[in-house]
This record gives sequence, C-alpha cells and structure tokens, in this order.
Amino acid sequence: MADSRSLKAKLRSAERAERAKAAMLVFPLLAFLLVTFLVPIGSLLLKSFRDPVVSLELPHAARLLHHWSPSAGQLPGEHVYEAFGRDLLAIKGTDGMSRVASRLNYDDTGMRSLIMKTARRLGESTDGTWRQRFSKIDPRWDEVRSWSTLKYAASPWTLGYYLKAFDFTRDERGAIVRQPDGQRLYVDVFVKTAWVSISVSVLCLLLGYPVAYFLANIPARYSNLFMILVLLPFWTSILVRTTAWVVVLQTHGVLNDILIRLGLTDHALALIYNRFGVLVAMTHILLPYAILSLYSVMKGVPNLYVKAARSLGAGPVRSFFEAYFPQTLPGVGAAGMLTFILAVGYYITPAIVGGPDDQLASYYIAYHVNTTLNWGLASALAAILLAGVLIVYGLFVKLTGGAGVKLG
Repeated sequence: MADSRSLKAKLRSAERAERAKAAMLVFPLLAFLLVTFLVPIGSLLLKSFRDPVVSLELPHAARLLHHWSPSAGQLPGEHVYEAFGRDLLAIKGTDGMSRVASRLNYDDTGMRSLIMKTARRLGESTDGTWRQRFSKIDPRWDEVRSWSTLKYAASPWTLGYYLKAFDFTRDERGAIVRQPDGQRLYVDVFVKTAWVSISVSVLCLLLGYPVAYFLANIPARYSNLFMILVLLPFWTSILVRTTAWVVVLQTHGVLNDILIRLGLTDHALALIYNRFGVLVAMTHILLPYAILSLYSVMKGVPNLYVKAARSLGAGPVRSFFEAYFPQTLPGVGAAGMLTFILAVGYYITPAIVGGPDDQLASYYIAYHVNTTLNWGLASALAAILLAGVLIVYGLFVKLTGGAGVKLG
C-alpha cells in the first residue's frame, strides 16, 4: 500500500515537472504576444477614452469646472474665471499651452485660436474682474458653449471621441445630440467599410471556389504547377499590385484601350477612382487567401461520395451540391471570414484606386494619426472597427457551430 502511494506521488511529481517544462516552452511565445499584441491593443483602447491633457495642464480650473453644470445655461462663477486665467498664465509660452489648445479644438473647431489669443492677451491688463478681462479679449467667453467644451475636455476620462465616432456631439448645455447633416461622416464610413468588405468576400468566394476545386481535383504534378501561379502574387508587394491596377484601369489604360479597339465602347469608361476600382483591386489582392483556404478543405474531401451519388442516379449538378458542396462549407466559411477581416482593415488599395467617397475606415484612422494628430479619435475609430470584427466573428462561430473557425 505504501509502495502504491509512493508510486502515485512520483507520477504526480513527474506530471508537474512536465507541465512546468511545457509552461517554460510556451512562456516566450506568450510574452511575445503580450508585448506585441495585447499591450498595443490595451494602449489603443485606453487612449480612446482617456485624455488627461487639460486636467494636467489646467488643474485648478478643471477641478472647479467639475462641479459646474452647463445644463442651466448659466456661466460659471468668478472663481472659475480666476482659476482658469491663472492656469493659462502658468503655462503661457510652454508646450502645454499648445497641447491644451489642440485638445479643445478636437471638440470644437475654433477653440485653438481662442485659447492662444486669450493666453497671449490675458496679461496685458489687470483692470476689472477676471470675467470682464476675458470678455474684453473675446466675447466667446460670455457664451456657455465655450465653457461647456472646456468642462468636458477637462475630465481625464471622456466618451467624447466615441460620440464623435458615432456622429454625436454635445450642445452648449452638455446634452448629447446628433451632428448636423453636413457634419455626419463616420457612421456612413463604417457602413461603407462593411459593404465593401462583404462584397469583396463574396467576389473572392465566387472566383476562388472554382479555382480551388480545379486545383484539388487534378493530378498532383499539375496542381503543384498551378499552385505556384496562385502563390506568385505574394512575391510582389501590395503597393506594386495596386499601382498596376492604376495602369490597367485608368482612362487611357490598357483595359479601356482594348474595349475601344474591340468596338465595345466608343469612349473611355470610368473604371478607377470609384467603387468599381476598389472592388476589383481588393478582390485581386485577397483572392489567393480565399483559394488557399478553400483548397485546404477541398483536398481532404474524397470524390467517393460524388461517385456514389452519380451511381444512384443523381445528375452532375445535383451530386455536386448534395454530396460535395456541403463538405466544403467549413472552407467557404473560413475563406469568407478571412477575406472579410483582411478587407475591413485595408488602407493602401482604397487610398490609391478609390475616389474621395470610397475611402474606408482605415483611411480616416491613418488621417487622424498622421495629419490631425487626433490620436484619441483615431483610437476610438480603431476600437469600434475591432469591436465590429469581433462581433461578426462571434456571430460566425455561433452560426457555424465552430465549423471553419480555423481560418486557413
């Protein structure tokens, strides 16, 4: 009995040692994922609803504005004007002033010039109350709207970027309202991104399925040769492939010249800098991913079922759709999901071959990161895009019961 307990203890000890070794082998990969994936994603999400610039640079005014409400339509008291004025004078001529002005301008265009003008002229005269001095510099300080913008920007935690990403804003009393018709942008951009991504996925499936079927059902010596042709585009950068479509589709490009010479049209067609060009170029770039995903599943589907269906009297079309096609659905789902996820985040291709009305969400994310430097709004747009992809993927897994979840 003692020997039995000793043997069990030794087995448990050996199992713990094996698990420890396995954990040590996996640890570098987990650390790599943590540093290169989870930390940037977490930083992105944090940036989208945390912006402490105003609260750090204008601490006294931020603390007092926290207790002031614009809902009554009344201006803040003299003590708020004084705290704000002293905070402005304290950061005058520093980088903090520029950061505060830029941050406020994200919420209300024109606030940057107002802040810089006020800070520049605030020390010129000490006559009158602080409110009178502010009003003399610019009458906008007698408007609730200016102080409302300052109040909500003064909080280090904000939903303002998400409000703007969904085409909402705050009125002068702090109530959340829809943006005016001419200023609504991002909801339409997300809808457009989803539509283009779905369209590209469908086109990739329609074009990739017969190619993958052909590769999976020909002798290996021929399929390997054709597979090289499928993989060949990966040897060329996306930028080069996209630029090639500009040459092909432009007004005096290859395709228009062929159509005119064949007499199919008497004038050049608009094939680029529009939605058609975006769909063609993105489908061409993502098509190999769909073919490879479908081929990996089709290669494991035996033709025995199709032959059995034919022997039982089914025609070629019926035997294909009832005996063969259902077995390839995991590949169809994986290919569709993979191309959709890749299309959602595309930036270079729509930017080159698309027109002003054909830019996807990634274009505006890059625009706010590189041009306006509004990283908070860029982070909010990216977070919404990420959440949308996760929701679509979750629905896909639920509807398919996990079939085809392994993309590729």
